[in-house]
Amino acid sequence: MNPVNDMKRITAILVFLSVAAVFMQCKKETEDWIYCHCTIESWVGTFKGDGNYYKDEETDAQPVEVEVVIDQFAAYNMTVRIVAPDVYSETFYATKNDSTYYINVNASNKSLVLNLKKKGADFKLTGTAKNFHIEVEQDTSYLVTDKVVSFDVVKIRE
Repeated sequence: MNPVNDMKRITAILVFLSVAAVFMQCKKETEDWIYCHCTIESWVGTFKGDGNYYKDEETDAQPVEVEVVIDQFAAYNMTVRIVAPDVYSETFYATKNDSTYYINVNASNKSLVLNLKKKGADFKLTGTAKNFHIEVEQDTSYLVTDKVVSFDVVKIRE
């Protein structure tokens, strides 16, 4: 037995096991969420999760809990209420007369973008709600963001 060769083998085995352990730790879980080309019924319900809140032109986000409640009040019409307690609450009115996976609502002082995803029987909304105003300075007008909430929420099964 040669102690130098034995040490090299032991070192090689330890390096191999260490590298294997690192790669096993780095294994990413795959997310099976796919965009949902669904009818309005899939959108209706209460969604809860987390989000980020931005005020004015700040770039630092405040983590918040977010609840999105979508109610259907006519064949193709719904209300979308977004609440992040103590910092944001807004209601939007939207039309959903197709099966696209997104909704965009643009108004004079607010906007909403929603994407619906599905995994098995579960639904998830990702989106951004904004409040803003227009300022005019001399001959130039520009949009000023007042509040923004971005979120990732999952539908609560009732």
